[in-house]
Amino acid sequence: MAGAYVEVWPEPVEVLLLTMIYRRRARLTHRKDIPSLGFDEAVTQLGTCGLQHLILGIVKNTQSDYRFQLFLSPDASRVVACLGVGRQGEHPAHTTPD
Repeated sequence: MAGAYVEVWPEPVEVLLLTMIYRRRARLTHRKDIPSLGFDEAVTQLGTCGLQHLILGIVKNTQSDYRFQLFLSPDASRVVACLGVGRQGEHPAHTTPD
């Protein structure tokens, strides 16, 4: 958290809509060779989380090459999924976690 910017949007979003949006964004990220961490896994977790709504959050840090998208339970008590997207043009290849 040292130096990180965190924002959580209070309005819940339908999981079905989020799954469709982030599945499309995953394909675009791969096609444009934008580095990412856990994108495919996050989309899978969205599709199988069993919840109807989630709230979104974002973590930005000037010390990191990635921005992290958080998908939180409606009461914000747990992280359902998380993915990282690299800054465009700064990395040559798509990456996945080990």
